[in-house]
This record gives sequence, structure tokens and C-alpha cells, in this order.
Amino acid sequence: MTWVAILKVDNLGRRPLLIGGVSGIAVSLLLLSAYYKFLGGFPFVAVAGLLLYVGCYQISFGPISWLMVSEIFPIRTRGRGISLAVLTNFGSNALVTFAFLPLKELLGAENLFLLFGAIALLSLVFVVLLVPETKGLSLEEIETKISK
Repeated sequence: MTWVAILKVDNLGRRPLLIGGVSGIAVSLLLLSAYYKFLGGFPFVAVAGLLLYVGCYQISFGPISWLMVSEIFPIRTRGRGISLAVLTNFGSNALVTFAFLPLKELLGAENLFLLFGAIALLSLVFVVLLVPETKGLSLEEIETKISK
């Protein structure tokens, strides 16, 4: 799916891939919540939810976030901005990794995936409302567009 994103990012644009991918991520997490709550007898639902999550992540947040991070910071602060973005990304990954099992024990798997699904829906709202399209723009044009 990363290859799909690489091949289509300049044709379709960053926002459509993000919107489609994050929508799929939200659906997959809600599907996993439903699996743990109602559909435990159907293991193919869990497999489908996991495959949908990975595929949607790999056409959206996986590659597009790294691309956009390199585009959206003004030239004078690009190095610091990218460093902060990388730190935030890996810090968030570590937080989810270390918090997963304690949260699963505290909330239960169905509620934990419901929480993650809600976070994905908030991410979708963020992308729809605040993430600019940068397809076909030079770095200078992007900087001008964002600074308005």
C-alpha cells in the first residue's frame, strides 16, 4: 500500500489520500472494537480489521505525514520543525506501545479500540479542517499558502 501512496500522491494529492486512509483507519478500529464486543466468534473480522488498518495507514499517515512534514515548515525553521515532528511521532509511538497493555487491562479491548477509533475520527476532522493541500506547489508557494 505504500507503493500505491507513492505512485498516487502526485496525481491524487495529499489530502485525498489522508482523508481516505484516516477514514479507513477509523472504520478498522471501530470494527476491531465490535469484534471484541459482539463478533468474537468470527475471527475473520479481526483479520479484516487488522488488514484494513495496516493498508489504510500505509496510504495515509505512513508515507504522507513524512512528506508533508518536509513541505510545511518555513525554510528558516525547517530543521527544527522536522526534528520536533520526528520526536513527536516517535514519542507518540512509544506512548501507545507502552500504554496499550495497561489500558487494555483497565478499559478492556473493546473500549480501548473504541477510544483509538475516536482518536482516529478526531484526526480525520483535523485533516479535513486544517491540513492544506500541497500537491503541485513549490516549497515557497506552500510557505506563502500556510502563512496566510
